[in-house]
Amino acid sequence: MRLGEGIRVALVSLYTYKLRTFLTVLGNIVAVTSVIAVVSLIDGMDGYVRTEIAQEGSNVLTLRRVDELQVLTDFDAFLESLHNPDVTIDDYRSLRNADLPSVDEIAAFDRSVGRVSSRGRAVRDATVEGWTADYPAFHDFRLAEGRHFNAFEERSSRPVAVIGSEIAERVLRSRSPVGETIRVNGRHLEVIGVLEERSGVLGGNPNVIVYLPLGRFLKMFGGRRSLSIRLQADEIATLDSVRDEIRGHMRIRHRLRPGDKDDFAVTSADRIVDLWKAISKAIFSALIMLVSISLVVGGVVIMNIMLVSVTERTREVGTRKAIGARRGDILWQFLVESVVLSLVGGVLGILIGFLIAIGVAEFTPLPYAIRPEAVLAGLIVTFAVGIFFGLYPANRAARLDPVEALRHE
Repeated sequence: MRLGEGIRVALVSLYTYKLRTFLTVLGNIVAVTSVIAVVSLIDGMDGYVRTEIAQEGSNVLTLRRVDELQVLTDFDAFLESLHNPDVTIDDYRSLRNADLPSVDEIAAFDRSVGRVSSRGRAVRDATVEGWTADYPAFHDFRLAEGRHFNAFEERSSRPVAVIGSEIAERVLRSRSPVGETIRVNGRHLEVIGVLEERSGVLGGNPNVIVYLPLGRFLKMFGGRRSLSIRLQADEIATLDSVRDEIRGHMRIRHRLRPGDKDDFAVTSADRIVDLWKAISKAIFSALIMLVSISLVVGGVVIMNIMLVSVTERTREVGTRKAIGARRGDILWQFLVESVVLSLVGGVLGILIGFLIAIGVAEFTPLPYAIRPEAVLAGLIVTFAVGIFFGLYPANRAARLDPVEALRHE
């Protein structure tokens, strides 16, 4: 029997018993669906982590009051760090004036959310960030028009702003937004620059943003805030030494004794990578166990159904052998039917898995990615399950005695 004919016979047989076919392949559907959905979301998160690292820079360290990632890695340490003193503008100035030969750039910033309005049009919940004048060195963006604010405007807390493209479109709606005035939480600011449109990650919109000089930001949102300070090392190889220099400088400023713990956090992009690797590894370990159970259950169900099919079609097997079908033909027929049955579950699982991943990405900030390797792996696994669990029923059918088979009622 040729492959095409075997597949056609198998599909006709499966279509005849649609409900039984669906219930048979349900285990495979669940297993493949879970693999495809989870792998698609994890691949999407991998892309997000890589984007975050590219934006922050692999040679960038951030000094802040607490390390938020400790919520996931060491919750007790995180709770203890909430008592840390604020990182202030004086800390920034002290680091800037310190002898840190391996540091190329340094900038302080803070962020909040505000209402941006002009002439009756407004955008609620826009991201508002206050930075020192060196902020362009820490961002991978370009200006569509205008300029960035300078050190004089930052020191004098001038009411100027660089806005995202969507702020310009939705609020100003003018041919040239530069020179226009917007209000952020009721405070007037002059637009001096407009950013080019950027693509977002993890559900965020980087085009709904306003950059202000840090001094102006603190006047608008309150000066009693803890800042973040970013320091860019001259090269990745010096990152650890720069970290040690920052820690030593801050420990002296905070008058910590040798046995005292740091009352600040110095983090880098590799923390995100390490944390994500640990999370994804744990997810995959649990997933492999669950999928293995589902595939074994699905395979056992397929084997049982094929054994039932062999019993139901004993006379058919006897008739085929009586008119010249060889043992290999019978073996091939039932093996192809088992494989097709398993692949049907695999294909349905792949489609449902992608639909679930797309649905999750649509209604949550989680991104997703479709990898051809995941599709191929799903098909190969279900193909292997079909062969492994279909071999015994197919062999049993092939070994039937034609005389006894024809006598079967």
